[in-house]
Amino acid sequence: AARSRQVDPRDGLAATTRPRLEGAGRALRRRGPAFAAAVSAAALLVVAWSWAHGPRTAAVSGNACPPSADSSAVHAGAMGAKVDLSSLGGALSAMGAAADAALPITFWNSGSCPFAQRAWIALEEKAVPYKFVKVDLSAKSADFVAAYASVSPASNPQAKVPVVQTADGYTMIESDVVTEYLCERFPEYGTPLMPSSAEQRARVRLFITTFDQTLGGALVALLRAGGDEFFEELAALEGHLQTLNKFLRWHTDGDGTGPFLCGGLFSLAEVHTAPLVQRMFVTLPHFKGVNLRTLLKKLGLGRLRTWFDAVLARPSVVKTGVPEQDLIRSFEQMVKS
Repeated sequence: AARSRQVDPRDGLAATTRPRLEGAGRALRRRGPAFAAAVSAAALLVVAWSWAHGPRTAAVSGNACPPSADSSAVHAGAMGAKVDLSSLGGALSAMGAAADAALPITFWNSGSCPFAQRAWIALEEKAVPYKFVKVDLSAKSADFVAAYASVSPASNPQAKVPVVQTADGYTMIESDVVTEYLCERFPEYGTPLMPSSAEQRARVRLFITTFDQTLGGALVALLRAGGDEFFEELAALEGHLQTLNKFLRWHTDGDGTGPFLCGGLFSLAEVHTAPLVQRMFVTLPHFKGVNLRTLLKKLGLGRLRTWFDAVLARPSVVKTGVPEQDLIRSFEQMVKS
């Protein structure tokens, strides 16, 4: 009689599923490292759970348990559940195909608008292929106007940048809407731009609101101020800087070692605020003799200075920025008025 021995049925499981998992892993890595890591972790959890809850041993005759006829599934032991790896792979392939069908993106931008720069930074951070279409806002092209009008509900919309349009025809406008759309539409590409938890994402939105309520109007007010009003606006600016420094000290997320709001993650908090930060650091010293770094040092706002420096040095911010002399020329008329 054939000798009976105890074997681990995981031997058969590994033989039948490992090639599928390895093939899926190679496909996922082409979609981006963050996406691949997340899906791989989920797949490993499924396999680990099935091993932990499945039968530990089996009495068999011969050499080993034969692989199941249903070699595409991982069975979950006594629970009676199974995960169909072929269906999982199909779903993941569909996700990747949908993302690819949306690319490249057409991006209409004037090249100097601070609001459109937010969308431009997001495109750079997401590392998706896109086509930059330069817009002359004094002589708008028909395709730009048509793209904007296809989304805007206004009866006679005045087309403005940014406008993005995916290769499969989806069009969106308004800078903050566009940046969130890119973040959510292409999660497997580039920088995530939003942290993983609801609490962290709420903190990002609160920072954006706080920034807009403080520094959002401070630059123009200070540039236009003269006489005693200048010193009033300068004092107001100092108060706004102290508020943001306090926010960053209280609410910085991540491992505590990164310079951004979310630690090492460059998020929508920085995408939203970077264009104004760039303009403040160029125009205030030129027109008003206000050196922000000197002011931050005098006020002891080290956390905010670290954040400013990191934002200004971010490659996506540098690449999408307006040359200093062009910025100065664009602000000259406002300062004189």
